[in-house]
Amino acid sequence: MITEKEEFDHEKGLWQYTMREFLKAQKQGLESTIKELLTMAVSEVKSEPPELEDTIGMEDARKITGLKEKSIYSKVCRLEIPTITRGRPLMFSRAELQLWMKIGRPTVAEMELKRRKGEL
Repeated sequence: MITEKEEFDHEKGLWQYTMREFLKAQKQGLESTIKELLTMAVSEVKSEPPELEDTIGMEDARKITGLKEKSIYSKVCRLEIPTITRGRPLMFSRAELQLWMKIGRPTVAEMELKRRKGEL
């Protein structure tokens, strides 16, 4: 019979074990696999830099653009700033806003034209 500290003998045929021995061996195998997977998952989580969420609200948009809230609403109405939603609450893409700032704050139509030409 297999005790807690004994290893499962893989060379022995399965039919030579009692059900209890077999279940203990299965449990040991599953426990070691789970421990390995958890160790790998924890190390991956620790090693990856935290990603900034791409969908942001008005406060973050104000910080990125340096514009006041009224100015942002005005630019949204005139289609001068890229948005995800136009209703309240306004939602923006962090990447789109940063690109918009980087290329000189063009209108949404100008950005779309540049995309179609392959410039973005």
